[in-house]
Amino acid sequence: MERNFVFCEKCGKKLIERLPNGLYRFVFGRNPEDPGNPPVDMTVHGNLKIKCLRRTCGHMNILNYFPFEDDSRSSIG
Repeated sequence: MERNFVFCEKCGKKLIERLPNGLYRFVFGRNPEDPGNPPVDMTVHGNLKIKCLRRTCGHMNILNYFPFEDDSRSSIG
């Protein structure tokens, strides 16, 4: 299974995984008592604003659940 990731627009750091069904999956951190079980593992449905976690970057990335150019259901005006 190929995994798709979204990268920071500014520095290129891997931010979040994009699942085949369009959802975003965010996994962060380590549990020192159980290294195989991360403390934060969440799935996000919808638009997302995520700050780059790299200390030297901090860029705010905006991710759209439905890209405007691919979403035939969105209309303006």
